[in-house]
Amino acid sequence: MADNDTNASIRQWLKDKGYSDRDIEKILAKLADHDHKTMSDAVFDSIGGDGKSLEDLIGDLLAE
Repeated sequence: MADNDTNASIRQWLKDKGYSDRDIEKILAKLADHDHKTMSDAVFDSIGGDGKSLEDLIGDLLAE
């Protein structure tokens, strides 16, 4: 739900700045892609930092 609130806020801010609906969709898609890459990078950067190896992390994920 927070993601929807964030997207709605960003969408409204962009609309207030005069961006077209088409540009807003392109911007939101790029932001979502950037967010995904940032989260992925953060996961891989944390491997080893908390004492867990990649194998430990995979084991944890598969146990869920």
